[in-house]
Amino acid sequence: MKRGTWGVALSALVLSVCLGAPAWAGSVGGDAGIGSWQQGAMIAGVGDYDWWYGCTPTSTGMLLSVYDRVGYAGYVYGNLIPGGVAELETFTGPPTGSAALASNAIASPGHISDFYGGGYGASGDDVAGPFHAFNCLADFMGTSQDSVSASNGGTWLYYFSDGSPFTMAYALAEGVQDNSGMYGIAEYIAYAGYGVKTLYNQLIEEGGQNYGFSLAQYIAEIDAGRPVLIHTENHTLCGVGYNEQDPTTIYVHDTWSLGPHTMTWGGTYGGKAQWGVTVLELEAIPEPATVLGIAAALTGLAGYLRRRAA
Repeated sequence: MKRGTWGVALSALVLSVCLGAPAWAGSVGGDAGIGSWQQGAMIAGVGDYDWWYGCTPTSTGMLLSVYDRVGYAGYVYGNLIPGGVAELETFTGPPTGSAALASNAIASPGHISDFYGGGYGASGDDVAGPFHAFNCLADFMGTSQDSVSASNGGTWLYYFSDGSPFTMAYALAEGVQDNSGMYGIAEYIAYAGYGVKTLYNQLIEEGGQNYGFSLAQYIAEIDAGRPVLIHTENHTLCGVGYNEQDPTTIYVHDTWSLGPHTMTWGGTYGGKAQWGVTVLELEAIPEPATVLGIAAALTGLAGYLRRRAA
């Protein structure tokens, strides 16, 4: 933990995930013999993806899939999952595994070859550079990379201990952008040709700090059609909805089994306590007249990305 520029303690957690689903994992639902259940507010079309070389990039791939599959604010962001439309799920398929477009956007073959040689939880196993040209979420998020001291499957997420939002600007000001999984999400989005309107990590208010992200804010994000990353101890899930009769019950995709699943807001999932969120909203796709300006900005960013990939 270090002291931030604003006198607030800056902290980070490295997240990892169990490779297998726990015994309790199962989809939400009612009586199996009846085959029906009551659903509250849920975002339609969010991908439900099997763990693919890191829970945080996998859940981020789910979050981005709704922009790719369904769109947002009247636009479709078709290049967030390159090669076609993002799959709805990768557990049963087809396709599954490396055959899925979503899997390759989460962790590409180049990422796996360069940074995952020793298997889950290993470190010190990255190949000697130069590495492949960064092309997936796990690349830009620093997942599994020895250069940022992330063991295989792990991603660093920074937050302010008083519960204030930790934004891209703060990551730059604190000099942790190379380590920050959150900042890497923005890099991937820029690589795909789009812009970020809002992106931050934040502790939830149930932690007792001065500030914090509330259940009401989560509900507002879902109502606006924006999934939210849900961070628990050593795991990341994708929040996709909530129960309208009991909003403290939220719906998540968990990277372990086909859902949706439920958890209590501010509670635990698989014995892992929720501590925070990552919130993202993309910029509206620009009119054609502004495309050249964005291309110029991306050209400038490319130098930074090449440095990070070296």
